[in-house]
Amino acid sequence: MSDSLTWLLAGALWIASLPASATNGYFAHGYSASQNALGGAGTALTEDALIVTINPAGSAWVGRRLDVIFSVFSPIRDYTAGPVGEGAQNSILRISEGKVVSDNEMFYIPGFAYALPIDDVSSWGIAVYGNGGMNTEYHGNTAHFGEGFADPTTLLINLETECHGTFGGGSPVDGASDTAGFCGNDDPTASVNLIQLFIAPHYARKIGDRSSIGIAPIIAGQRFRADGLMAFSKFSNKPDKVSDNGFDLSYGYGARIGFLTGLIPGVGLGGSYQSRIRMTPFKKYAGLFADDGGFDIPSSWNLGLSLHFTPDLRLVYDYQRTNYSEIKSVGNRFDTNDFINNCAIPRLFFGLTGGLMGSDDPNPSCLGSKTGPGFGWQDVVTHKFGLQYRFAAFKFRIGYSKADQPIPDTEVLFNILAPGVIEEHYTLGIEYQYSRTTGFSLAAMYAKSNPIVGKNPLSNTDATMADLLIGGNTSTLFGIDENDQDIHLDMHQWQITLGYTYRFE
Repeated sequence: MSDSLTWLLAGALWIASLPASATNGYFAHGYSASQNALGGAGTALTEDALIVTINPAGSAWVGRRLDVIFSVFSPIRDYTAGPVGEGAQNSILRISEGKVVSDNEMFYIPGFAYALPIDDVSSWGIAVYGNGGMNTEYHGNTAHFGEGFADPTTLLINLETECHGTFGGGSPVDGASDTAGFCGNDDPTASVNLIQLFIAPHYARKIGDRSSIGIAPIIAGQRFRADGLMAFSKFSNKPDKVSDNGFDLSYGYGARIGFLTGLIPGVGLGGSYQSRIRMTPFKKYAGLFADDGGFDIPSSWNLGLSLHFTPDLRLVYDYQRTNYSEIKSVGNRFDTNDFINNCAIPRLFFGLTGGLMGSDDPNPSCLGSKTGPGFGWQDVVTHKFGLQYRFAAFKFRIGYSKADQPIPDTEVLFNILAPGVIEEHYTLGIEYQYSRTTGFSLAAMYAKSNPIVGKNPLSNTDATMADLLIGGNTSTLFGIDENDQDIHLDMHQWQITLGYTYRFE
């Protein structure tokens, strides 16, 4: 095995071993020190070999060079569960009141890219980088199930219990009865950990003196685990593949294509499209994610503009769209009435009556099905702005980005696990060309707090035990209303990126 291949595999395994979190939804804000300093922009600006991460056409203009980055990333995530309204009645799931802050507030994310000219008009190379991910880990708190749902005459059927953990993954609290088997009786810590690794060989070719095209096949890897969600196992088509199964791996492939052109002197235009990346399913979590554990990586596309006011002053703008809704496990909404009436009630009474009532047959309304609950994320449009000024051997950069909110306020319950609520980033950076061959970069990013408040649709219902037992018309009783519990999702974050460049003479 060659030294270069050994280095590539070692770098890929290093990245794959690190937990990660991201900022624009669960995609990374930027992939190079220059991008991270320019608000994430750079589709039409060829500053380094890592341009291949957003526009492979740009690698035709960077020469032979190696760019290495290392980022220290700190997201601070929390949720706050409020009280139910004064008019609240019975409840399916209510999270105990209070604020809970996620553990794991420091992550380390490396990456690199290498570009090599083939001849005067074409170039090839490779990039290895973390595309994004999400991570939360909530210790403590409890979940209340079935409040008010007890047979008032015989008490033979009692759905009420309280379990340790945000989503009741632990044991009953203080020896409480758990007739319905809600409690997970396993890890009470509610947590998820998703990371994504991209390996992107690329080829670019110049067309004339001012334009180029490029393509980058993408080999993708994902690693995921979920813990503390066993209370949902009975509402899944595959109850043993919901939670607490350790890490699972997923692999797939896709591609990014791009173009870059100088419209007129001083104006650059670039664009790229990344296909949907088809991934193997997470088999260990086929009962959690919609579509039997499917977790493809959504398609996205960029348009970039670069204005060169002087040889030393450049303004850049990127428009990016990420199509989260095309992935069922990410985009499927949580239809509360469908889930409760067609999955939860049949499953509960099947267990409580020993199979005399209800059903545990696979159901399209349950977790793990193609039409089952997902995170309900919307497509995201991000506007990115950056300004760069060169002075002597230095380049000074500043940037800002504004993204749509991926999480509707109707979908906050499950997104406690994935609070990707960030919308705005503020960035700055500096680059120093130490010699003809060697350069160093520094970039900083801050994303301010942006809380999203929504209702827990399971925390209040007009349905009674009699309705459930005699099959009353409960088809519309489990939606969102004013007496539902408020849930606040919040995150702010910062990142420092160090970059090293070596230009081969």
